[in-house]
Amino acid sequence: MKKLCEAAEAVGIGPDDAFRSRFERYFELIESANSRFNLTGVKGWDRVRDELFIRSLRFLSPIAGGYVPAVEWFAGRRVLDVGAGAGIPGLVLKLAVPEMTLTLLDSSRKKTDFLRQVVQDLGLEDVDVVTGRAEEVAHDAAHRESYDLVVSRGVAKLAELAELTLPFVSAGGAVAAAKGPNVSDELAEAEWAAELLGAAPAVSVQVSLPGDAAADTMVYWMKISQTPDEFPRRNGVPHLKPITREMPAAVRHGVAQPR
Repeated sequence: MKKLCEAAEAVGIGPDDAFRSRFERYFELIESANSRFNLTGVKGWDRVRDELFIRSLRFLSPIAGGYVPAVEWFAGRRVLDVGAGAGIPGLVLKLAVPEMTLTLLDSSRKKTDFLRQVVQDLGLEDVDVVTGRAEEVAHDAAHRESYDLVVSRGVAKLAELAELTLPFVSAGGAVAAAKGPNVSDELAEAEWAAELLGAAPAVSVQVSLPGDAAADTMVYWMKISQTPDEFPRRNGVPHLKPITREMPAAVRHGVAQPR
């Protein structure tokens, strides 16, 4: 727990007794769920602490290289975690900054049942758990262009991820995605999709702290214009046929079936 607390302090969080006890209980719930189904391949306190908890705290770095202290920016913001899985990074961010409002979205009923259990067990307020696919939920008026920040870790390649995240972001908000070290090709492939969906050119930043794990490439898209109504396209289409400059317009806009 000392190492996790030191990591929190490094990003401007002052860990108190509630912080410690909630992370201890969260770990217990992850381990219990892993014994019943494949929640996450990361097991054991050291790995969960380092790979899931501490790496998630890297999202608290200032957005796109800005100079606003992380806690001051996140407090009061409406945040969505797309493909939340075990709650990484969304629940970690909520435990670090309780003042944020958080929505956790995942298509797996088992995983969202787990997330609801964690929220109830830890007594978290202002957390909503949604079971569904991003392609469908993003067309719901309650969620569309309603979030200040959308976070994602390890969900999809960037061209697909742009379509699954940017429709949720309000103008002036951002997407923050944690990726591996080599994303230059993905960034190039996603450039047209992000522009079409309303984002400014991506900003990518190598983040290696806090923690000892390998560096993450944090990719940020700032939302500067409205996403066209037809996006995201039907379930599975963003994965099968990501938006590219070369694709036929009829497929890009969901009129024709992808092949």
